[in-house]
Amino acid sequence: MTMKWERRKKTLITAPEGAPGPLPVDFIKLVEETLTQGLQEGLTAIRGIHPESGFRAGGAIYENEILLAITLTQGPEQISATTVFGSADYDPSLEKPALMEVLAACLDAAGSVFQHYLDPAFPERIAQIADQSLSALEEAPFQWSPIRPEAHPKIEVHVKMDKSNPVLDALTEEWLRKNDPEYREESGKSSDQNRKESEDFLGERLDAIQGRKGSRGGTPPTGLH
Repeated sequence: MTMKWERRKKTLITAPEGAPGPLPVDFIKLVEETLTQGLQEGLTAIRGIHPESGFRAGGAIYENEILLAITLTQGPEQISATTVFGSADYDPSLEKPALMEVLAACLDAAGSVFQHYLDPAFPERIAQIADQSLSALEEAPFQWSPIRPEAHPKIEVHVKMDKSNPVLDALTEEWLRKNDPEYREESGKSSDQNRKESEDFLGERLDAIQGRKGSRGGTPPTGLH
């Protein structure tokens, strides 16, 4: 998904706005597969209401934050969806915590929210998350709320839940880019500017990590904890 995400942290003055790095493609795929397998019973139950339900993931790496967005869609033709965001502080100039460790913590934290609502032992929660109304969700973290995942107790992740549909937003943007000449022209100008800013930002990041000893390690979890 390519879009401008709602951030928890403000962009640093020295960093260009709109120049985040993408999350690793393999990690995005792993997030979707992990939740699909780990929450299979709950997903099967919600598919009894919305047959084409499934998980889609996205997010970005900023100069001071990692943002993971996991969306439970109700199918490509449905506007309604449920998205859980996981945000954690991140400094690329520091060796620890490593990038993949922070990503894993974000996955565990956001996954635990879905785990709560897709627990087959509580069908009323599944009905809540299947509902199109945000007010149907009880005990949901509507504002950024801190969690320390059991497997990553030293990393504080803030989670937030809403009924946004980033998948639909990305598809809408793609349609406009293909069919609206005015939008395409403005988008092209913005892309050129963002590309230059991204190159500058990536250069700064590379300079920041020059001379670091060792390499980033750690692997994301293969299941929910």
